[in-house]
Amino acid sequence: MVTTSKSESSRTDEPLYRLLKVLRGSLLLSTIAIGVGLLLIGAVFELPVQFTSQDGVIAGMLGVFGVSSIVSAGSVYLALWRIRRD
Repeated sequence: MVTTSKSESSRTDEPLYRLLKVLRGSLLLSTIAIGVGLLLIGAVFELPVQFTSQDGVIAGMLGVFGVSSIVSAGSVYLALWRIRRD
């Protein structure tokens, strides 16, 4: 018989663990999370600190990829919601 220790059972109560478990189970939420992550990384490249000579270009590319992933996941969600509703 397998028993769980107190540290393992308390880990399932942590908000980060629950969030990651939900993201792992949903492709659309994972796509949105990736888009938000890309937007945040793009915002870092827009800071006054210069990492490379092409920071603006990299930030723009990451912004476009982030927004497009969020829009595409949202569109698929709305399409699935519409199909399920009918």
